[in-house]
Amino acid sequence: MARPHKAGIDYFPLDVYMEQDDKIALIEAKYGIVGFGVIIKLYKKIYSENGYYYKWDDKTKLLFSKYASTEYEKVENIINDAIEWDLFNKNIFKKYQILTSKRIQKTYFSASIRKKRIEIFKELIINGVNDYINSENVVINSLKVNNNPQIKLKEIKVNKSKVKYLNNVYIYDSEYKKLIEQLGEAKTNEMIKKLDLYIGSKGDKYKSHYFTILNWLRMEKDKDENKDNKTLISKARKCYLQMNRGACGINYNKYDEQCKVCHSERSNWYE
Repeated sequence: MARPHKAGIDYFPLDVYMEQDDKIALIEAKYGIVGFGVIIKLYKKIYSENGYYYKWDDKTKLLFSKYASTEYEKVENIINDAIEWDLFNKNIFKKYQILTSKRIQKTYFSASIRKKRIEIFKELIINGVNDYINSENVVINSLKVNNNPQIKLKEIKVNKSKVKYLNNVYIYDSEYKKLIEQLGEAKTNEMIKKLDLYIGSKGDKYKSHYFTILNWLRMEKDKDENKDNKTLISKARKCYLQMNRGACGINYNKYDEQCKVCHSERSNWYE
């Protein structure tokens, strides 16, 4: 017997600096640790149940208040302020009484790349999130709102045909267009050629060639950033050693921005 489809995810990343976000800081400033806890509990509900949204009506408010062990009225006030302060998307809430945000959607779709199937409602997807959606495993639904205001679902067929590039690379036309928009045609074709040669020589199989290219680009960026950091540290170390020998020519109390690194962290570079 096949396992039932699960929309939610078991884990979600919690940013250690999230309290520095003004939207979160405002909630905590007004409601204290209770406000912060309610938001985290709501994130848990969103990610574990529907994945990227949560219906916010009288019934779910009552159930969530019990789940969060917080008075109904206080929960309602906290979430109303969270909406007002753009912690959740105002337009979507006003139209559908649904809580979601760009950050929530990016987190969910990034974590759902390996899922065999996910369902999304096109009206809820916020601009800028499409690049995080794996078009191979997605079923697009449409929200139809009646006067009552019940939401009915109408499934739309998704184009599943991939386009073959060179000998080994298969990506959707929509994915190719996204790469062109992000990288330009020359860089896109360069990455496709690189992947084609790699698959041809190694024989490796990838579930999504599109996301493989995006992952390679991320790795390239991380590598370049690490290289820049190493260069800066090397210059800083050299600068500090020269300063100790009196050869740097820089007054310790008057140095430029580039030298701040070695001076502020000078205790690490005595070796």
